[in-house]
Amino acid sequence: MTHQPHDALFKASLTPEAARSLCRAVLPAGIAQAFDGAEITRAPGEFIEEALRDRSSDVLYRAMLGEEETLIYVLFEHQSTVDRLMAFRVLRYMVRIWSQWLDDQEARPEKLPPILPIVVYHGERPWNAAQAFHDLVDLPSPLAAAKHLVPSFRFVLDDLSQHSDEELRARKAPTFAAVTWIFFRHAYDADRGIGVWRDCADLIGELAGDLPKQYGSLLQLVRYSLLQSLGSPEELREELRRVGGPKAEEVAVTAGEQLLEQGRQQGRLEGERRLLLRILARLGTVTSEIDACVQAALEEDLERWAELALSANSIADVFES
Repeated sequence: MTHQPHDALFKASLTPEAARSLCRAVLPAGIAQAFDGAEITRAPGEFIEEALRDRSSDVLYRAMLGEEETLIYVLFEHQSTVDRLMAFRVLRYMVRIWSQWLDDQEARPEKLPPILPIVVYHGERPWNAAQAFHDLVDLPSPLAAAKHLVPSFRFVLDDLSQHSDEELRARKAPTFAAVTWIFFRHAYDADRGIGVWRDCADLIGELAGDLPKQYGSLLQLVRYSLLQSLGSPEELREELRRVGGPKAEEVAVTAGEQLLEQGRQQGRLEGERRLLLRILARLGTVTSEIDACVQAALEEDLERWAELALSANSIADVFES
């Protein structure tokens, strides 16, 4: 079962049109207006370190302002606490984006496209860390005059917990994105439960009224709700039947069945990982690197390594084959 249900819902909901509405909501009006008529497309790539993927997600967009290219980088923090060094992390990701952009160019350009970094956060506490990179650099008094030598940029913060549901609705985002923002806002509010669905009944009714086009969107919302305890399976079925009839109710049934099957498969894979690690331990010391490799492996790799381990003389024989 997925460790972070926020990731799948975030990436499914933040379409280019949703990204445009996000820009209108969080960027200064003079900047946001530039994207109103611009072509915005999602660009390939993920720039977060593997170790941080359980608490962050990211999406990169390419916007054409006439013939000039601008990159919009949206980093979604779905951990419950504030990262005090976020500005430094954002800088690292921006450098990776520019590096990839340069690799994609046929000719070596003389300039780089601008990157507009947006951090979306929905933690339990309001954001209280630096948004400007230079605020992280501790310049001693004798070097105060060197401030202009320190990289200077800031990211735009969208702290969902500091907006009301009405303010999130007012962004005029696509319906799926609007519901997603509201769900994220209440992700750590255990007392709300199915109340979040009932508050969004009109929006969810819009999605349910556009089946089968919005089937995948509703499926993502139900899966997320089940994983985050925003309603029981029975409550979700009742809400979908109320706003969309029997066909919409089937979405909740399908989501529940998928999660059960995913749980069964995950349980089987965890068993295979534990068995392989026990076999490897008989061949030598299982290092943290080997353990991490096993934990990240696909089912076919686990099966192949287990077969090799049964006749191997050392751990190296298993992974060098």
